[in-house]
Amino acid sequence: MIKKEFITFFFLIVTILPILYSCKEDDTPTDSLVISTINNLPDNDGFYFTLDNGKTMFPSEIKADNKIYESGQRAFVIFNQLDQPINGYDYNVQVKQILEILTKDIITMGEGENTEEYIGNDPINITYMWITQDKKYLTIEYQFYGTGNSNRKHFLNLVINPIKPDLQDNEQADEYINLEFRHNDEGDFAERLEEGYVSFKLDNIKEMMTGKKGVRIHTNTIYEQAKSYEVDFPTTAK
Repeated sequence: MIKKEFITFFFLIVTILPILYSCKEDDTPTDSLVISTINNLPDNDGFYFTLDNGKTMFPSEIKADNKIYESGQRAFVIFNQLDQPINGYDYNVQVKQILEILTKDIITMGEGENTEEYIGNDPINITYMWITQDKKYLTIEYQFYGTGNSNRKHFLNLVINPIKPDLQDNEQADEYINLEFRHNDEGDFAERLEEGYVSFKLDNIKEMMTGKKGVRIHTNTIYEQAKSYEVDFPTTAK
């Protein structure tokens, strides 16, 4: 789980700037934070980070836990930038901490165990979302009610729903790919508002992207019931 203090304090930082430095009075950089994708190097020779704007960071120093990550894992990275450049990378950094973000595939309603009951449709808010520059990930900041008990698991999914007619009407002419953000609270009690981040791999809708402007997300919100949100694909920098 992502620690709540990082979610709350760093939200504006990570969504507005790819890298932000805060300085002491002597202009010495303090820790900085970004959202990124972890990419493993060949032959298990370490890893590097791809930022959401497409730039790359190489961790020449790692003070975080010596853990093996799956390539494609999304994560918050707390780091210091180092002066010595690394050939082939935009930034050379000292990594202080890596906080994994829940990273999932998009699923299709009706395939295998993906039933309405299993996926659920419990209330959840989308407070912010964005797509990475390479169009590989959609990240959602969300809110739902629960007890905060770690033994009470909530399940989040981004769903292609081919059996819902109102999402498929005029699909060919629609500028957006229609998806559903689903939440299953597994019977947890609504005691307090919880928030977090989840990233979805866009591999399963890659073939649908041609000619589309972005993604439209339909969800059952906490306060407004059914609501739709649109997020555009990034434009290629000139």
